[in-house]
This record gives sequence, structure tokens and C-alpha cells, in this order.
Amino acid sequence: MANKPHILIIDDDPVTRLFAAQALSQAGLRTTDAENAELGLELFKKNGADAVLLDVVIPDGMDGFAACLVFRTLPGGQHIPIMMMTGLDDLDSINKAFDSGATDFITKPINFPLLVHRVRYMLRAANTTKRLHESERRLHRLAYFDSLTELPNRFFFREHLQHSIALTRRNKQKLGVLFLDLDGFKRINDTLGHHYGDLVLQETGNRLRDSLRESDLLIKTDTPDDNISLARLGGDEFTVLLSAIERNEDAAVVAERIRCNLSQTLTFDDHELHTTTSIGIAIYPDDGESAEELLKHADIAMYHSKRSGGNRYRYFSNSMAHSAFRRLNLENQLRKALERHELRIFYQPLINLSNHRFTGLEVLLRWHNPEFGEVSPLEFIPLAEETGLIMAIGEWTFNEVCRQAAVWINQRLNFGRLAINISTYQLLHKEFTTKVTQTLHASGIDPNLIELELTESALITDERTVLQVLQDLKQLGIKIAVDDFGMGYSSLNRLKTFPIDRLKIDRSFVADIKEDTTNNAIATAIIAMAASMDMQVTAKGVETEKQLRFLRDKQCNEAQGYLLSEPLASSQTEDLLNNQTSIEKLQMQL
Repeated sequence: MANKPHILIIDDDPVTRLFAAQALSQAGLRTTDAENAELGLELFKKNGADAVLLDVVIPDGMDGFAACLVFRTLPGGQHIPIMMMTGLDDLDSINKAFDSGATDFITKPINFPLLVHRVRYMLRAANTTKRLHESERRLHRLAYFDSLTELPNRFFFREHLQHSIALTRRNKQKLGVLFLDLDGFKRINDTLGHHYGDLVLQETGNRLRDSLRESDLLIKTDTPDDNISLARLGGDEFTVLLSAIERNEDAAVVAERIRCNLSQTLTFDDHELHTTTSIGIAIYPDDGESAEELLKHADIAMYHSKRSGGNRYRYFSNSMAHSAFRRLNLENQLRKALERHELRIFYQPLINLSNHRFTGLEVLLRWHNPEFGEVSPLEFIPLAEETGLIMAIGEWTFNEVCRQAAVWINQRLNFGRLAINISTYQLLHKEFTTKVTQTLHASGIDPNLIELELTESALITDERTVLQVLQDLKQLGIKIAVDDFGMGYSSLNRLKTFPIDRLKIDRSFVADIKEDTTNNAIATAIIAMAASMDMQVTAKGVETEKQLRFLRDKQCNEAQGYLLSEPLASSQTEDLLNNQTSIEKLQMQL
């Protein structure tokens, strides 16, 4: 019974209601009826209906024309079929019926078989219209909404931003655009797969909604007229629109809340994932007067936030535009660097501070480009990581170092150990251990001669995966070092979990030793902590006698830096290894 179409009959004549109900029931339809418009409207509000038969002339209260107008304002009444029933057959009455919102018009005395036929036709037409509306809604969501996060997409956001700019311009107000990019998302996607990547994006969307609600901003995503303030542009890029802000500083309040919420640990199955976000902020009208300008400048500011270490926000400035142009050119040049043989490997000697012996070489990558000259690793390594080029560059570096080591071994040259930096992207690649093993086997290099250096941030990316990879590398005989230690990521408990052989003190703590008591304390604490955990310590960036004496007094194991030796090209390194006198001279500097 409930599946039968429901017809609401409103007529003051009980005979008309009775015959109409009988005819419709015999046709498989169910009915309810009311003797006046007010009662009929109440029944509709309470029970709804699939169609309405509405008398025009009702002596008491509201007439049919007025009732029809009210029906069209009620929830569910906008598109419902309404047939007007009346003895009036003049053209003005018919026009008035349709102007009031009627779907069809039938005159009295009523031909009830014809009434049934026309009601069925109205229902079929209404179902077709409903399907069309549903199809339009689906197409709208496909065109303007992201299916993964259910957030508005790039097209919707851009249209809304253009509309908001026009409104803001009229009201002489400000608005802010935040451009967000997840730090290290590509690494998660590449190492754990797209399933976990999608989970991260969905949770990011949820946390962004929560962040904006906490900022008392209204988030709606149901209709194109809603005040959309959040969107996913694609990949791991999101945008937030802050309309009608009073001060530029208001955007920073929201950005900081977003940053804090997105830095919380994510747990999926047995994986604990740590993601942060880089945020760029552009303000209308200060940083642009069009949607395109604001998005572009917010994107540029986001990039500078990422280059500054990520997990922070930056406001756009004009100087950033020049840097963005340089970055684009650098990226294009870096993509060709390997095939043009522009990358070179240098080696910096490592010296034991207790016995003054030469202990090995750290591998350093350099890039000389015809257009830009010498490009700092601090500039091109992060760029390589962001673009995914680090995988090819890292693999080439490791292969080249092993090839060179094999040459030196054949020449009976003692180079100690080779310390090679690896990116977190490399470490988490599912084939990393296999490729390392294959390269060592092909070159004939003893794994004990290799020390792989990873950053502290790698330890908190995906602890379970990183631990397994490091354990596999240790089983091969490879040593593990944590580079640039002391920058604030690692806890003592986390360090104890991993099979680490060496900590390398970041050069920033070495630079101000003896002048900066804070750096003195940090360096001393790292050395003491490493000794208690049976780890070796290497100090980077040693450039003065004062630094050297301090480190030696604190029983730091090893040092490297320009005081001892600048990085050497392969040929220079070979000359050093060939000349025992040169090595002794190097050792005597201690």
C-alpha cells in the first residue's frame, strides 16, 4: 500500500471527493481528502503527497488559487503535480490557475475516467522531471565537487572566489586566500600506496572542516548558492577562503589553527603517519585583484613555507614572485641534470678526534648548471624531493659511489667508510633495500664499508616501515647514521627503537660553540646521550680551533669541516688516498 502513489483531494463537495477517490483507488492509487484548503495544506505538511487535486472555488476560507501558491512554497511542494478542478472554464480562470502554479486544469462536471488518465500522465511527467533534477544534481556534484573528500573542487572554488571578490570590492572589505599543501604526502603515496594516500586526504578534509568550524566559519557544501570557504584543488592541495576579514592578521589565526590540527598523528591500521602542512596566504586587494592572481600568489607563498621547512605559514610578498620564477627554471634544468652529466660527487674526509686517524669520507652531491652556476644542495635537494626527481638522483649517486669505491679497492686504497646521505623518499620506497643489495653485489663492495645517513624527520614518517627497512639494512652489514641531529624531531625513546650507529651534530650547533651557551649545552647533551646508548658522534661544520677543542674536550668521536679539509673531487680524493704524507698532514691538524 505504501508504494502506491498518494493523491491528496481538496474539495468542499463530498460527492466529488467520494467519486474521485473511488476512481483513483480502482486505478491503483491511494487517496486522502480534505474539505477545505487549510486542512489540505496541513495534511500535506504532515503526510506529503505525490499529486494534488485542488478545487478552485471553496466557499469557506482560502480559494484554490491562493492554496496553489502556498503549496509551491512548502517543502516538497515546489515540483509536485497540482490539478485544478473547477466549473470555471473561462480563459482568465485557466490563466490564473497556471499563474498560481497549477500543473493541469480540468473542468466540472468531472469525467472521472479522464481524470484518472490525466493524473497518471501528471505522475509520469513528474517522475521524469524528478529523474532529470536528480541527474542534474549528480552532474553538478561531478562537475563541482571532489568525490573523495566531498569538498568543492577547483572549478567551484574559483567561481565562488570571483563572486566573493566582486562582493568584497563593492563593500570595500578584505578577503584572504589560504593555499595548503601537505608536507611529504608524495612519500606516503609512493611507499604505502594510494589507498593510504586517499585515507590521509579524507582525514585532512575532515580536519580542515573542524578547523574552520573552530574559527566560527560556516562550511556548507550542498548547493551552488552556499558560502563555500573550503575546497580541494587536486592531489594534496587545498584552499580556504576567508571572506570579509577585518585585518590581514586574521588569516594567520586560522592558518595556525589549521597547521596545529593537521600536524596531529594519523593512525590507519598498524601505520602511524605524521603529516604537516605548508600554508601560503594572499590577501585581497593587497596581493591581487583577481581570483587567478590571489591563487597564484597564495601558491607561491605556500612554496616558500615549504622551502622554509614546512609545517608553517607564510604571507605573500613581491620578492617571492622572483623566487618562484627561479624555482620553475631550476626545476626544468634539474630534470635534465643527470643526462647532461651536470651532477658531481665530492668527498669530505672524516677524522677521529681521540686517535687523530682518518676514518672515512662523507659523500656530498654538487650541481653545476651552465645557466645558474653552482647550485647549493640546500636549494636543489628539496626541489628534487618535491618533484620526485630524488629517486633517480639518489639511485645514480649510490651507484656512482659504489663504482668509485670498487676502483679504489682495486687500487688497494684505504678510504675507511663511505657515508652516503639518503632521502626519506628513497628509504621508504618498497624496492630500496633490494636495489641497495643489488648495487653492492654488482660492485663487489663490502656492506660494512657503507654508512647510510638519514634525517631525523625520517624516523617519524612511518615508524613501522622505517624500522623494518633499517633492520634489513643492518642485517646486510650497513651502518646507520642520523644526519643533522638536534633539530627537534627525535625523542630518546624513539632513538632507542631504531638500530642507529651514529649521530651527526647539525652544523648550526657547532657554528656558535663557545659563544652560545645554548648550543654548547645541546652539543654536550647529544654527545653524552649517544655515549649512553653506545652510539658514535660526528660533528659537522668544524671550522675553528675553538670548536675543535670544545668537541674534543667533550669526547666527541669524530669531526669534519673546512678546518680539516674542504670537500674534494674524486681525483683529489684519490690523490689524498694515494699519498700517506697528505693523510698524516690532515691528521696532524688535530
